[in-house]
This record gives sequence, C-alpha cells and structure tokens, in this order.
Amino acid sequence: MAKIIDFPVLNSQQNHDYDADVEEILASIPLKSREKLRFELIRTIDGYDAYFTQWSLSFPEAGDETLKKQIYDLAHQEHGRKIRMLKDIMLLKAKVLVSDYHKSK
Repeated sequence: MAKIIDFPVLNSQQNHDYDADVEEILASIPLKSREKLRFELIRTIDGYDAYFTQWSLSFPEAGDETLKKQIYDLAHQEHGRKIRMLKDIMLLKAKVLVSDYHKSK
C-alpha cells in the first residue's frame, strides 16, 4: 500500500527580490536606454508565457479528496518552481542585454 505524504512540502527557499536584482543589473545603463532594455526584457519573458503560466490538472475519477488535494498541492509547488525558473531566466537575460549594450557602445 502506498504511503500518503503530507503536502505541501515546505519550501526552504527564501523569497528573493528579483526586481531589485534587475534594477541593480540595469543600473549601469542610462535611463532612456534602460527603458528600452526593460521593454526587450518584457518581450523575452512574454515569449515564455504559456509554458510557465498555463497548464491543466486531471484528477482520477476514483480519487478521494485527500488525493485531489495532494495533486493540487504538487501542482502548486510545480507552479512556484516554474515561476522561480522564469525569474532566473529574466535575470540572465538582463545580464545579456546589459553586456550587449556595453559592447555596442
């Protein structure tokens, strides 16, 4: 018989201020150009939108409420993981944009 695992599993990762990190990365860029880089950053992130924000859940017909809750909690954790991954992509893209900007000047 399968063991029932209590969910959600506590996430030991602390909240991180990604917006402050992006601002720090973009700080070396003049204000007018910084806004253009932000727009490019947003366009890049929007390109990933469906992968990171849209997905469906299917529950087995024979499943009880405990199983459904566990599936939902797992999905919620997976969503959090994908959002953190998207934010990490955003930081890397910001670094690339700043690097490309400085190379072009």
